[in-house]
Amino acid sequence: MRTYARIQNGLVAELLSTDGDITSMFNHALTWIDVSSQPSVVDGWVFDGEDFTPPAILPPPESALTIAQLQTQIAALAAQVAALLNRE
Repeated sequence: MRTYARIQNGLVAELLSTDGDITSMFNHALTWIDVSSQPSVVDGWVFDGEDFTPPAILPPPESALTIAQLQTQIAALAAQVAALLNRE
């Protein structure tokens, strides 16, 4: 049995294991790559036309500020604006 990765927009969209002829099973517009010798390849991996690599790990999003923190920032900005206006 062979395992194939369907490539869509440079990413592994899905994996399929079959004994069948992949070229006759699906529309020829779909891109299937034999990954039988690369068991670590999973959905979401990047395919650059030659090699598979895991997706980049993105840093976690910054934590959201609380309402109190936002209010403090607004007050500080308002004070800066008032100071600028009073200099004129």
